[in-house]
Amino acid sequence: MELNEIDFKVEIRCPMFPTEDKETLIHCNSKVFPKTNWSLSDDEVIGKSNYLTRFKKILEDMRIRDTARQYMKERVVDDECSFTLSKQATCNAKVNFSEEEKPLGELEVKIVCNKIDALIENLTETEE
Repeated sequence: MELNEIDFKVEIRCPMFPTEDKETLIHCNSKVFPKTNWSLSDDEVIGKSNYLTRFKKILEDMRIRDTARQYMKERVVDDECSFTLSKQATCNAKVNFSEEEKPLGELEVKIVCNKIDALIENLTETEE
């Protein structure tokens, strides 16, 4: 099953500190999550998307698909997968899954899909 054949929604929440610029945060987050509709609340940038092709490509390029698969599968509840990413890494177009709170904060990512296991497999598939 191809990624574009799976129906899913992605929500990204990124804390914004007083010393940070909204446009810079959006630009950095868009390096990993392009084609995202961004909005601003009082203290965070919120993105909504149904596009994970760039995220998948980064996992492949960084050669972390096996780690990503395990990490994401451990965070599935019902039809949702929620995880955190390093905000600093996304500014460098990298994916770094976070286990603990970072000084700059993390991106909270929630993927909702009625075929969540198939989606995770697709995002992390390895070529034989």
